[in-house]
Amino acid sequence: MAFEPKGKRWLRVFAAVFGLLLLAAACGDNGGDNGGNGDNGGGNGEGTEEPGGGGGDPSAPEQTTLRIVVAPPEFDSLVDAIWFQKLEEAGITVETVDFEFGPDTTRALASGAGAIASTSPTPLMRYIQEAGGGMKIIAAALLNTDYVLLTTPDIESAADLVGKRFGISEPGDISDSTTRLLLDGHPDLDISEVEIVQIGGTSDRIAALVAGEISGGPVHAADGLAAAEEAGLVPLINYWEYIPIYAQRFIVADEQWLGENPNLAQLAVDSLIEAQREAQNDKEAFISLSQELIPDMPDEIRDDVYDFFADGGFFAVNGGIDAIMPTIEADLSIGNLEGELPDQSVWLDTSFVENYLEREGEV
Repeated sequence: MAFEPKGKRWLRVFAAVFGLLLLAAACGDNGGDNGGNGDNGGGNGEGTEEPGGGGGDPSAPEQTTLRIVVAPPEFDSLVDAIWFQKLEEAGITVETVDFEFGPDTTRALASGAGAIASTSPTPLMRYIQEAGGGMKIIAAALLNTDYVLLTTPDIESAADLVGKRFGISEPGDISDSTTRLLLDGHPDLDISEVEIVQIGGTSDRIAALVAGEISGGPVHAADGLAAAEEAGLVPLINYWEYIPIYAQRFIVADEQWLGENPNLAQLAVDSLIEAQREAQNDKEAFISLSQELIPDMPDEIRDDVYDFFADGGFFAVNGGIDAIMPTIEADLSIGNLEGELPDQSVWLDTSFVENYLEREGEV
């Protein structure tokens, strides 16, 4: 379900948005003016000569409604709730469009279901390769993966995983791309020695582990610690120890909407960075929010994982731009992405983050 802080109004849209990406990119109007993006277009590779375009004026948004495509709440994405609250405090009605996996959030944005999306890097860049543009990355969030490889109790070392089944959500999702990076980077693992199977989201993978249907699978740190405590599963390998930089989410906007709403886009980026800074600096408030939105998590796990995020530089307190290219290069290095990418000016706009940092400074 969508983030629903008390006193806030959220539109929760559960629409199945499937179909060919290029067909979605060629679709017309999104059927409404509440944060809509008009004609998505396929993108022809044209854009500014540099990845930045000057940003906008956050004090003069072109409209007062913003539709954002997101995944359901987990501990690693709680900053989104702070982000939405800050936008509402600035007079913007936030409507969330909920999809569970990264490929779905990319498809949804391509179809016109929203103006901005928080999505996984790999499916987004695959879309941009296929469509030649149409979307622009404007920031990044969660500057490394927090996945742990959760295994059944019989797995005592990486060597025990040879010939075993790994569960992911679906091909191209963050659970798939980071698992392939782990298998490439870990000295005792190789993708040719395991079977990767599609299982579903984090809760589905945990259930499959408990049932013995798979031997290992990526889960977010908080979920992994909780499952270890409650079900006797084993958090065997920390992904971040073998994947130095991999932004877990790119913040991306429809290109036409971005051109028509630079001020609202600037306000969205300002609010995003301020939310990241608040999360970094106010542990008590973050933990309190997690208790409201994820009530069943043990408090000691909240505390441990928050400290891990804050101490490890996971919060994108300066907008996350520096993590974008290392993430894409990691995907290219092992074949998560193949072939040439369009020029950065087609798919990257750093001007909104730069505009904020010029006014507020780096931390």
